[in-house]
Amino acid sequence: MKHFLISLLALTMLVPVLRAEDDPNENAPQRPRPKVGLVLSGGGAKGMAHIGVLKMLEELDIPVDYVVGTSIGSIMAGFYSLGYTADELDSLVRSQDWDLLMKDKRGRRDVSYESKQDKDQFLVTFPFMNHKSLTDETSANAANRNKGLLRNMPSALVSGHNLDQLFTKLSVGYQDDIDFNTLPIPFACVAVDLNTKEEVVFHSGNIVTAIRASMSIPGYFAPVELGDKFLVDGGMLNNLPVDVVKEMGADYVITVDLHHFKKSRPDTDQTIPEMVATMLSMMNGEKYQAGRAASDIIIEPNTSAYGVLSFDDHSVDALIDSGLVAANRVLPQLRSLASHLKTYPETGTKRPPKAIDLSRDSVRLSQMEIDGTDSDDMTWLLSKTDIGPGKVVSGKDMDDAMSFFYNTRCFRKINYSIAGKEGGYNLKIHFTPQRLHQAGLGFRFDSEEMASILLGVSLNKYKLFGAKLDTKLELGQNPNLTVNFGYTFRNLTRLNISATAQHISANFYDDVVGTSGDSGYNLHSEERYNLFSAKADYQITGWRDSDIKLGILYDNYNCRIIDATAEGFNLGESFNSQVWQAYVNWHFDNLDDTYYPRRGHQFNLEGSTIRQYGQYVYGARLDYKVAIPLGRKVTLIPQTWNRWLFGLPVRYYHNMVGGYIAGRYAPWHFPFVGINNVHRTRSNTDIARIDLRVNIVGEHYLTMIGNYLAEWGFDDHTLDSNFGAGIAYSVNTVVGPIQFGTHWSTLSKRVGCYFSLGYEF
Repeated sequence: MKHFLISLLALTMLVPVLRAEDDPNENAPQRPRPKVGLVLSGGGAKGMAHIGVLKMLEELDIPVDYVVGTSIGSIMAGFYSLGYTADELDSLVRSQDWDLLMKDKRGRRDVSYESKQDKDQFLVTFPFMNHKSLTDETSANAANRNKGLLRNMPSALVSGHNLDQLFTKLSVGYQDDIDFNTLPIPFACVAVDLNTKEEVVFHSGNIVTAIRASMSIPGYFAPVELGDKFLVDGGMLNNLPVDVVKEMGADYVITVDLHHFKKSRPDTDQTIPEMVATMLSMMNGEKYQAGRAASDIIIEPNTSAYGVLSFDDHSVDALIDSGLVAANRVLPQLRSLASHLKTYPETGTKRPPKAIDLSRDSVRLSQMEIDGTDSDDMTWLLSKTDIGPGKVVSGKDMDDAMSFFYNTRCFRKINYSIAGKEGGYNLKIHFTPQRLHQAGLGFRFDSEEMASILLGVSLNKYKLFGAKLDTKLELGQNPNLTVNFGYTFRNLTRLNISATAQHISANFYDDVVGTSGDSGYNLHSEERYNLFSAKADYQITGWRDSDIKLGILYDNYNCRIIDATAEGFNLGESFNSQVWQAYVNWHFDNLDDTYYPRRGHQFNLEGSTIRQYGQYVYGARLDYKVAIPLGRKVTLIPQTWNRWLFGLPVRYYHNMVGGYIAGRYAPWHFPFVGINNVHRTRSNTDIARIDLRVNIVGEHYLTMIGNYLAEWGFDDHTLDSNFGAGIAYSVNTVVGPIQFGTHWSTLSKRVGCYFSLGYEF
């Protein structure tokens, strides 16, 4: 019995030892897994390569504990930190209109009718303010008082509001003033303060503001103002912020360097952003080398064949692939790191939820805060939108609201944020008022009138309501001065009173018998008009694509016959006429482009009553144009111009056709390809035309044109008809379309040519 008790006691003491040998780490403290930091460098469109690298890291199941970026690297890093996967980033970048995002322009179909009219005529417009209005700016800008007109010049080519709106829609739920360490993946990005010339590292704040500051290429994107800081692209001082991710706690650093590969030959034809990117890469050489030296794994996509603005579909595909190829070159190192990290136990720490993408989801608003405009204007603006407390809003709702706000043309920038959490989100909108006045400059050269210049000055152009004054002066062969006073009411209607003085010199050709007895398409008369007009109308401007006017018009003109070969005219003969007209017209325009449309409609419907010499002439008019895409490169554009007159009008009010530009000599002057000069037609005129336009490459186009002219009178019902055809080559440039065309018609029976440069006005 004694021996049995001793044996049992020994066995009891041995069991814990055996258990310890079976599980030697059971009571030992767990080792923390080393933290992985990812650094994404800047490089414009080249940053698409980051997506390929992220795909490889996800495929190898390498965890990213910290992510830091500069410039476009901050965009990729920022949205990866918000929970977007590499595949989601891939879909996002492919679905964007980068041409729109990288500019301030809005799609033509999204802007007001008045904006379309300005953009169609002026080569450049810029807002300005008078001396008194400067006091409405912040005190920080008061120093600009002595800079004259220079104070009104923009600080960069692009303000970046289209990017702001995109970033805001993608980051809902994380738009408070937050600590970036609380994001699904802790994040930081780098910018530079122009005032102090020092690096600024964002670890907290508004993530949209931080990303926009980090990617603001100097001279291209406007600096981001934050307090007393003017922030621009962080690549100026630190394009590889490895030191930042180390300070955050990274043990292993994976760096994606977009600038290691250089072009075999220097590029002598660089865009502004590309030149700036080149300068940035030269300015932070020491820090760049230090970042590479401190990295554990460096991934170097070969992006040398692409520029910082290579956002086309083919380039995006190739750049993403270059990231995958570069990651494969260091695949052994990545696999070794992945295997090493898997030797550590999982922590089980749950990451915060992914940001809400308003393009796919919606949120319920519980509060709204608006500043930058007075309360009455704010109430009116919100009444025209579908956003407000208690409403469920989507990305489309916010896009529509922002589009309406911008279409008032009263704000040069609008920022919004949606902060909060499920159950209630707070929408904040900040309006930055536009400078009150606008100046515009247009230029056109063509083989008909030679050079013409359009100057425009509009006072109070960007007031939401109230009195406005617009002045346009056209200088050229047919000078024209128009002054319009308007008053805009809160129901989006406007009362206009305007006066116009113009000189018109036109050569009218026709199939007539010449002085030698020969019949042919010859000069019928050269006529010069001095015209004074005054009109008043009531205008409805509340629709984005439409403009409706109801008005009266008084014309007083003198006509002098300078040359005439037809019977019934004497050289030097002149006459005067006074005409009253009542009219109503409806213009509609939702074409996506004025000169090279791919889709949309445009029409003008008008009715008028003309009183002359105690008698009345009644008129009706219909113009219509539609763009129909036939594949990616071809567009079919049917058009028609029609005007019918009941009664015999005075000479100037006859229908006119000829040339490529509508309205060159009168509002009822219609284009007819086949003759360059003007042909006066009968009381009822109909033109049908079809353009077949082919996009050859880039901004180069070839257009085949066919048009048919029918004219007849109510008195004899005789129908005259003619056919014309032409072919035109054109290229869209920064100074407007350049076009060269050749044509022929049964009316002229001769080949003609036409050349033009610039916008039509």
